[in-house]
Amino acid sequence: MNYIFGPVPSRRLGRSLGVDVIGEKKICTLDCLYCELGKTTKRTVKRGHFVPVDELIEEFSKEYEKFRDSLDVVTITASGEPTLNIDLKEIALEIKKIIHHPLAVLTNSTLITEPEVREALHEFEIVVPSLDAADEKTFRAINRPSESISLQQVVDSLILFSKEFEGKLYIEVLLLKGINDSEDHLNLLADIINSCDYDKVQLNTAFRPGAYREAVKLNDAELLNAAMHLKKRGIVVEPVENFVKTLDISSEIDLKKTLLQLINMRPCSYGDLRKLFGMQDKLDIAVEQLVAENSVRSFEEKGETFYVSPFMKL
Repeated sequence: MNYIFGPVPSRRLGRSLGVDVIGEKKICTLDCLYCELGKTTKRTVKRGHFVPVDELIEEFSKEYEKFRDSLDVVTITASGEPTLNIDLKEIALEIKKIIHHPLAVLTNSTLITEPEVREALHEFEIVVPSLDAADEKTFRAINRPSESISLQQVVDSLILFSKEFEGKLYIEVLLLKGINDSEDHLNLLADIINSCDYDKVQLNTAFRPGAYREAVKLNDAELLNAAMHLKKRGIVVEPVENFVKTLDISSEIDLKKTLLQLINMRPCSYGDLRKLFGMQDKLDIAVEQLVAENSVRSFEEKGETFYVSPFMKL
């Protein structure tokens, strides 16, 4: 059995060597609409022993030596939910004896209600918990949890863990069109996130085909619009360069197209655009070209430059 995969270019964490601690496809507490691993074959909240720890560590040690000089991070994940593995703490401790890189774990947050799981998560330098829903109805629509899971209990436990955890906490929010992307729902998410001690929010959508056809991704402008809304609520969203790479804005033409979509959706200040995109030289060129082409209009207000659709009445 192969438990180690990669290195892979992770949108979340950089160049990552992955460790699968479930080893079976696909055992999870959820059956998310968007999961790129497909539909859950066994939905459960019961933790267990899924992989032989000694065998996993032996394989990891060999693979790590091959790739150690080209890694940014080692990431524990799974073909399912990693915290279902009752040996998670032991695995983390053994891996930390070997590596010279940060150790991260991806989790859907559902078992963070259990003290033993929170104890295991404290062994990681980086924890990436998911939070896609702010109310029970949305939670059941997008994440399709086991019946015994309560979103409120998950949220309360995530907040508690965030106050105790001394490493980096990157909260991942995945948005689907028409399900959890409304401004009202984003406001509810912002309320929860603002109650956490976290380092950043990584905003995502269904870039790859999901398990169910209801998983419709946001386009670039819609995702940027959501990021802007969360920023205005005080949320620290993924730094611009990584965010733009996630959106695959690979050329000036793509950047102009995305800017135009975004500005047509809502007025944007130059400051807003800088926070979202960062790369000042390319951004300045793209904005100047859009203004010169009369694709957008600019105006000054209270010492700040704003960009709007040419069809917008001011």
